[in-house]
Amino acid sequence: MSDLFDSHARDAAAPLGDQPALDAALPHVVHDYPAAVMLVDTASNQIVYVNDLARQLAPDVTLPIDVEDWSRAAGLQVAAGGELVDSATPLTQVAQGDPERGRQISAALRSQATEAREALWAIGMPLLDAPPPLRARSLLILMPVRFPTAVADVTDAAVVGRAHRSVLASGLALAISDPTAEDDPLIWVSRSFEELTGYTREEVVGRNCRLLQGDDTLPADVAHLRDGIAQEQTVSKTILNYRQDGSAFYNHVVISPVFDAEGRLTHRVGVLTDVTGQVLAARELEEAHAEADRARKAQAAAEEVGRFGRLLLVLSESLTATVTVEDVAATVSDVVARELGAAGGGLLLADATQTHLDFVSMDAMPQDTDAAWSRLTWNEDAPISLAARSRQGVFYRDHHALAKAHPSITEHADVPAMGATANVPLLLGRDVVGVIFLFWNEPHVLPTAQRAALQAAARYTAQAVQRATLIAERRTAAETLQNSLLTRLPEPDHLELRARYVPAATEEHVGGDWYDAITLPDGATTLVIGDVTGHDMTAAAHMGQLRGLLRAFAFDREEPPADIVNRLDRALLGLHIDGLATLVLARIEQTEDDAQAGLRRLRWTNAGHLPPVLLLADGTTRVLDTEPEMLIGLAPDSPRSNHSEALPPGSTLLLYTDGLVEHRGRSITDGVDDLRQVLTGAKDLPLEELLDRVVDELVGDSPDDDCAMLAVRAHRQDRPRPAEAGPNRSA
Repeated sequence: MSDLFDSHARDAAAPLGDQPALDAALPHVVHDYPAAVMLVDTASNQIVYVNDLARQLAPDVTLPIDVEDWSRAAGLQVAAGGELVDSATPLTQVAQGDPERGRQISAALRSQATEAREALWAIGMPLLDAPPPLRARSLLILMPVRFPTAVADVTDAAVVGRAHRSVLASGLALAISDPTAEDDPLIWVSRSFEELTGYTREEVVGRNCRLLQGDDTLPADVAHLRDGIAQEQTVSKTILNYRQDGSAFYNHVVISPVFDAEGRLTHRVGVLTDVTGQVLAARELEEAHAEADRARKAQAAAEEVGRFGRLLLVLSESLTATVTVEDVAATVSDVVARELGAAGGGLLLADATQTHLDFVSMDAMPQDTDAAWSRLTWNEDAPISLAARSRQGVFYRDHHALAKAHPSITEHADVPAMGATANVPLLLGRDVVGVIFLFWNEPHVLPTAQRAALQAAARYTAQAVQRATLIAERRTAAETLQNSLLTRLPEPDHLELRARYVPAATEEHVGGDWYDAITLPDGATTLVIGDVTGHDMTAAAHMGQLRGLLRAFAFDREEPPADIVNRLDRALLGLHIDGLATLVLARIEQTEDDAQAGLRRLRWTNAGHLPPVLLLADGTTRVLDTEPEMLIGLAPDSPRSNHSEALPPGSTLLLYTDGLVEHRGRSITDGVDDLRQVLTGAKDLPLEELLDRVVDELVGDSPDDDCAMLAVRAHRQDRPRPAEAGPNRSA
């Protein structure tokens, strides 16, 4: 067993097999599970990659091979003893992820990790949300059923894995320790362990796993794990741990003993999962239920108990889905006003200096409300300002009570006719972040239970405002970084270039989409469209690094696009720049013969990106589709191809990222078909208006994802240079 673990440590450090690109990528996907791993091309139903353990189960086959032919060669059987190919769920069906929990099988031969006819658990996971070309593949994993807790974690996660991402690419991490040595030191950890904890393998090997504990780690949780370990039993616990940089996370740990044939304990295997999100969500839900329970206890009647308890639960659930302060304001106006029977209201936010309060929206205010009420000063004679200054709720049964308490309120503006009013401050510790305002059409005395419910709702709202503000700040920073990296387009003679960048409308979803265009010393024009994996500041930073390198390489010397991309790939490896990206690098050039014929020539290479679309002057379109090639950053030595296409006068070339054509409920294929139809209908429009039409028709007002587009129109060269091709400066 020790040799097995040592071999897997070597596997993690050096790629296996004949396909170094896939070998290098797969450990990140499968997290170094001690398992037979196969990669299936779902279109052809063929196995195109096996690791050493899978190769040992069927040593005489040649890849690629049909899935069921491999199943026969390996002698796969179901638990009852029949051939797997003859069962209701053959290996082809397992590869498609059905059943999602996997199934138990056995193989005829032994491998370095398994015995002949040992129980194996087969899991299929289509990589539907992986970057191309892995998106058209499926993983087949055959794991020995020696570590039942780890297998249970994987199979449980598989039930919901498709809703998010491959279960084997989730947060599972592995660690192996040696209990026969002093202090049970770690002898191996997976790469996913390094990603989860921030510690490198060199920093943890030889040390006990307690290095993840901190001052706030509960002793009872540690004792629970220690007792299970002492009894040589599988034990699990969710425990507070700390990463190498000191940041805390909740870690669900499963520790299983490993015994040799004589029953002696030789190793322990730990499966670690970051469950911080689940723990915090559970605590938030517990807090919501606790608040609801306190509200119910404050009510005199059972009907009122249910009513205000429902308010807090509905509000907490609704606020969880909010992203912007506008979302928070709309939710408060809708849920709180409706549940309390108010006619309307609004949310006001305080500025950082606490000098004034601003309505987020006045849509739910009385129709005759003066626009001057959209902003109030902190110290003026108004109930909203009083609530903020006093940090207490301010309630009035009717308009007369309000006017009596604030005799100079009309100096601000006329007060609309209202009944009862409520003003409740939003508090975060000692800070006032805003005020909830509600009004009723009739006089109304708010009972104590209603006031308590409003104050509890204000606490939820304050937290939602804080979360939305942080998201907006991070999004603004990421958008500023990204926009600063977008290129000012050149104006080559008789070539018109236009571009668009449309950020996602919801969530903190900014990152790696970019376009670029460069006029080269030889007169050619280089075009780039690219997409770095991820949607955050890290992706935007990686995009900036790739863009800068690619611009330099493209300008540095005259060479085919594929050679430039190969140089980029090698540079990323040598400079230790992480991250994957898809891109198209194109070069528009013209020989003397082409110039006499009125043609330009497009040469390009495609690194796993969506194909460009060419719109001809007569409205016909052509998808410049090519055989898919490797992403950038995945396999530096992968061969890359150059492709060529004529650009007739009046034609338009469109490069784009997947946010343009891929949306919920619409496949990429359907999206490209829709794009071609829009382009045909817009063939007579100026290029600027054509891009506006594409955005309106395919993206709309609320895009799901970032989208970048770069369009080039080839104007006739036997006529004067048109103004739209660049009247300001010549290339």
